[in-house]
Amino acid sequence: MPNFVKLLLGSCLGTLLALVVIALIGFSIIGGLAASAEEKPRVTTNSILTFDLQGLPELTGNSPASNPFESFGQTPPPGLHDVVRAVRHAAQDDDIKGIYLNDGVTGVPFTSLRTLREAIAEFRAAGKFVVSYSPYYDQSAYYLGSVADEVYVGPLGVVDFRGLGADIPFFKNALDQAGIKFEIFYAGDYKSATEPLRRTEISPENREQTEEFLEDLFGVMLADLSATRNVDPARLRQAAADMTGWRDQQAVDAGLIDGILRRSEVDHILHDKIGFDQDEKLNTIDISRYFAARMDRLDGDGNDQVAVLIAEGGIVDGAGDLGSIGDKKYVNEIEKLADDDNVKAVVLRVNSGGGSASSSENIWYAIEQLKETGKPVVVSMGDYAASGGYYIAAGADSIYAEPTTITGSIGVFLTFPIVRELMEDKIGVSFDTVNTARNANAFSPFREMGEEEKQLLTTRTQGIYATFLDRVATGRGIPIERVREIAGGRVYSGERAMEIGLIDRFGGLDAAVASAARLAGLDADDYAVGHYPRLKPQWERFLEEIMGADDDNQVVNKVVKSQLGAENYGHFELLRDLSRAREPQARLPLVVTF
Repeated sequence: MPNFVKLLLGSCLGTLLALVVIALIGFSIIGGLAASAEEKPRVTTNSILTFDLQGLPELTGNSPASNPFESFGQTPPPGLHDVVRAVRHAAQDDDIKGIYLNDGVTGVPFTSLRTLREAIAEFRAAGKFVVSYSPYYDQSAYYLGSVADEVYVGPLGVVDFRGLGADIPFFKNALDQAGIKFEIFYAGDYKSATEPLRRTEISPENREQTEEFLEDLFGVMLADLSATRNVDPARLRQAAADMTGWRDQQAVDAGLIDGILRRSEVDHILHDKIGFDQDEKLNTIDISRYFAARMDRLDGDGNDQVAVLIAEGGIVDGAGDLGSIGDKKYVNEIEKLADDDNVKAVVLRVNSGGGSASSSENIWYAIEQLKETGKPVVVSMGDYAASGGYYIAAGADSIYAEPTTITGSIGVFLTFPIVRELMEDKIGVSFDTVNTARNANAFSPFREMGEEEKQLLTTRTQGIYATFLDRVATGRGIPIERVREIAGGRVYSGERAMEIGLIDRFGGLDAAVASAARLAGLDADDYAVGHYPRLKPQWERFLEEIMGADDDNQVVNKVVKSQLGAENYGHFELLRDLSRAREPQARLPLVVTF
């Protein structure tokens, strides 16, 4: 009886404490919502727009918060397309006089940065000033800042403009030393995603394709810099080769920048442009706060809607996390769009290097079912639409991409780890088997793979590759023999993809939306645009985080990313996903450093 009483009291006490915690959380949520509602930003007259870009997802809110407790109650940073909308709105806003680019950019790929750069160029063309300053320009910050009327670097600073490159780590020697090897099956001579596990240096095929698409991207970069800095592309190429941006006054003489100034001196320039006395405080507002003050999310309310379904991140099984494309979640979203009578057309915005082949097939099939309803489907490609990212795009009625989009990579691979040597020779653990059938213990990581197993996985990989080729041939209307020629896992820039028929037109998301509307027979100015998927409210995601409903790995990933930095995390993520893969993958083979 005493034990029973103790257990009962303990249970009641635990329940009471849980209720108190939930109540406190509820009050915090209500308080946070009330505070955020009361603190809606205001835009004062004679304001200057600023940017602080620590990553830039396609869809607003579609990236995990680094700390949910700190970010709760705050408006999430707007995604790429909402930032572009905000910049265009600011160009016509009498309260906004100019843009001051005085913060770096982190983890924003080339094509997304170029899209933002073009929006700022439109802002400048509207007659408003753009000034850029940084104590140190890395290449991405310089590329964005070069769109300004005036570009300044701080004393002792540099402009780290030196061209595009790709650093590819190879892990085979380390794996050999650890006693781990991978059985690897792949289709396509250019399908190089598994090279870090099976080679110690880049293959000739991978070197060829990487040099080709990097040169295409660098050519676009030089053309953009030439247009805004009024410097010949050949001179810019030489300046990059010589690292002229590191040579103080020579960077000015070469036209890379307009001067070397202290921040206080740039402040004086801004005061003059606004017409303020030097002792007056400048009115600045960050793009996130400006968006919260002036803009609304595109929910597509009303009849005759073009739905933009944003698919960004790796393609994974199940629902997936924020910033990933879970087949369960996206198939459900596509089915809802198919059933919604207000949705007349769909634009699939793809920014993905691929992932699970099976999940890619599921999403592809859902899109085919959507097309059966008579609704046109247009694809808009972002930074990447490669491998599985191209798989889900292949069946669209029309495909738009940017010249700098990285696409193609039509191939498949499968990796299987073998840790027998690690267990037996390094640790001293051995295994024996008992079978009820010849292959009962097949695909064990604790012994060498037999020829029958290898043949089965080879056949499976080749079969999935054949399906991938058929999806591309049917969707693009290209003979299967021609698809084989341009596939093989080869990666292309958007420019090359246009030449070989993998895309239809150059253009951004707006062009794709207009095309979808035309295909649906909608009047040019008489339809709404909605962005999907509809994300869960912030408070609901917050509760899932703290109550443990979220994937535990997501917390670990946030910690690793914070320690490695956004760029290095990309290499870690690629290696992690390669080592975890237990099914055929359609994935981009490398991480591009910009």
